[in-house]
Amino acid sequence: MSSSAAPSGTPGGSRSPVNVNVHTYPAQLQYPPRSYLVFGILMTICFWPTGIVALVNASRVNAHWKTGQHDKARKASRRARNWGLWSLAIWVVVLVVVVFWSSIAYLNG
Repeated sequence: MSSSAAPSGTPGGSRSPVNVNVHTYPAQLQYPPRSYLVFGILMTICFWPTGIVALVNASRVNAHWKTGQHDKARKASRRARNWGLWSLAIWVVVLVVVVFWSSIAYLNG
């Protein structure tokens, strides 16, 4: 056995280990995140103050993705979803309050 042979305990010899980033997922880098554009449009119709914010963030997703700003695209997608969900929640609460209030007014004559 020569002196340049690899020790038996390390595969690959004396080479240093390869650094692998465990937080990089190729599937996430290949496809753009959801833009929630239709959801933003519907929530703008339901409750416009927060729906407009959802719509603006939804429109930014593809623009950021095409320019290579993948983190900003994911953040805009997340914000569009969250603002849309807030719009939906507010709309449901307002709808329940209006139905409850009108039913009480109807019952009281």
